[in-house]
Amino acid sequence: MRQGALTLMRGLPLFEGVGDETLEALTYGALHQWFPRETRLFAEGEIPDFLHVLVEGTAMLAGCDEAGQETVIDIVRPGDCFVPAAVLADRPYLMSGRTLESSRILMLAAPVLRAQVARDHALALRMMSTLVGQCRGLVREVKNLKLRSTTQRLAAFILSQVDSSMDDAEDGVTVELPVSKRVLASRLGMTPEQLSRTFTKLSPDQLHVTGNTVRVRSVERLRRHCNVGHPDGNSL
Repeated sequence: MRQGALTLMRGLPLFEGVGDETLEALTYGALHQWFPRETRLFAEGEIPDFLHVLVEGTAMLAGCDEAGQETVIDIVRPGDCFVPAAVLADRPYLMSGRTLESSRILMLAAPVLRAQVARDHALALRMMSTLVGQCRGLVREVKNLKLRSTTQRLAAFILSQVDSSMDDAEDGVTVELPVSKRVLASRLGMTPEQLSRTFTKLSPDQLHVTGNTVRVRSVERLRRHCNVGHPDGNSL
């Protein structure tokens, strides 16, 4: 189990530049396993026992109101870690984590991680870089929800899934939505009905949608039509 965890860590960008001695120390109490679809990994309000790192699959972070109504806060992709701020601060989770498909997850014992962060400068910098990236992502998301229309939000999400090398493809590009439309609607701050209407607004001039497959007729035209800046520029 420890050797498997060490091998996984060596291949993750999260631990790039971290020495073998620290990586080996992080394997104490570490677990790695496959979880079925719709497995709850942790609940809002729990104190973290582990730092969860997604190796393969897709997962989500969600929040609930007092009535139990759930909203998707973020979609977790391979290489991402779940709420490191709660783990490093030893504070309760402010959201829950759940797999959206069969997923392979590396779990590092929280006390061991905190001890190694305090000891190892390189690991501390990697954790700090991760926290900064997640903080900036949340700021972008707040701006996205408050300053963009539903059409712009959907267009921005679709454009974020386009490989930058395919931007100028004359015959358009094909994007596979990484999650169900129900989850996507919640992620974009819409109801499923609003998302359906928004897809309709963008079709057929901009998009052709079949299930979770979206054909973008022209990346640049969609960007201009929805007034969405280039992801490498000054977009939200």
